[in-house]
Amino acid sequence: MVEESVRLARVFCDKKWPVFAFLDSHHPDIPEDPYPPHCIVGTDESNLVPALQWLENEPNVTLRRKDCIDGFLGSIEKDGSNMFINWVQSNQIKAILVVGICTDICVLDFVCTTLSARNRRFLAPLEDVIVYSHGCATFDIPVEIAKTAEDVIAHPQELMHHIGLYMSKGRGAKVVSEVSFDTKEP
Repeated sequence: MVEESVRLARVFCDKKWPVFAFLDSHHPDIPEDPYPPHCIVGTDESNLVPALQWLENEPNVTLRRKDCIDGFLGSIEKDGSNMFINWVQSNQIKAILVVGICTDICVLDFVCTTLSARNRRFLAPLEDVIVYSHGCATFDIPVEIAKTAEDVIAHPQELMHHIGLYMSKGRGAKVVSEVSFDTKEP
């Protein structure tokens, strides 16, 4: 997943195409039930993975620290404006390619909310939300671990990844297993 995200980010940046990236950045005193504390502001976990840190210096990249599962909702500013909506509109984005972690949680919530906002015409000119299956992943909690841990449910990685993709498709996203780019210049 990380290698595919790096590959695609390099293509987008080489072509000077706009990139929008979320960074999970939670406040230690604001729980995100039912999930345990993670990606706490100021920790390495709340930053881009090392292979993607070069994006911080790319002029066509917009980074958004989000403090909730859903990046769309996490893009709402204090004044009510939405950084993601503004990015789509200012760059006249017609299609977004979604990659990320966790397929069945953060990716799915963002995709569903984005599709609803598109359908309500909040995201014009956005037409397509495309989820790249090999650019997404989720975590694994085996049944054996869940049985012995308090307040933990099993989270079979492969199954939950596919459920996230299935739900995205069911909500109207295009789910693809490969990404290629037309090399013809207009």
